[in-house]
Amino acid sequence: MIEVGYTTLDGTDTITDTVADAPLANEAVRNRREELRQRTDIYTFFLQTSYDGIKRYGFIDPLEA
Repeated sequence: MIEVGYTTLDGTDTITDTVADAPLANEAVRNRREELRQRTDIYTFFLQTSYDGIKRYGFIDPLEA
């Protein structure tokens, strides 16, 4: 499973989606970026897995989204 989420400027992490594979994770990121585009408190979007402990990767700067 892959989790899609974001971190706010105050350090709060929020998981928005849990999906089964990379294509679905990419789609979820696109959807969340569009949905949350107007928010100014998001520091970064991320992907993470927990297959072998939580591993966060795929950071996306919302200013470039």
